[in-house]
Amino acid sequence: MSVILDQTDDLLLAQTEIRHLKNTIQALREEMERVRFDKDEAVSTAVSESNKEIQQLRATAIALRDRLESLGFDKDESVQSAVKDGKDEAGQLHKTIQTMRDEMDDVKFKYEDKMEQMTRDARDEHKQLHGTIQSLRDQIDASKST
Repeated sequence: MSVILDQTDDLLLAQTEIRHLKNTIQALREEMERVRFDKDEAVSTAVSESNKEIQQLRATAIALRDRLESLGFDKDESVQSAVKDGKDEAGQLHKTIQTMRDEMDDVKFKYEDKMEQMTRDARDEHKQLHGTIQSLRDQIDASKST
């Protein structure tokens, strides 16, 4: 009977150990599932955050590209405006130069005209004075003769 009791005790111990091992296996499976779930959740979160970051980076790249194009357009517009302003200023300077040349030619023409008139007046006065001198000589000669 002692053999039967020993076998029964061994059987009970074996069954208890099997039950403990099954419980341990179940706990390990649950832990493995929890770890797998946490890992999948972490991967999913990382992918989601990466996608958000990619979207933000794309939006930033688009905004920067748009800004760059806008700056290029603004620069082209500024250059065209500066060229136009330069041409306008050059045109105004050409007109001013032409006006000043015309005024200078007019002053020169008036000066030359005035010089010619003064030369004629001086020549006429010179002739008149010679005529007066000759007339006075003639009168003096006539009065000496008489």
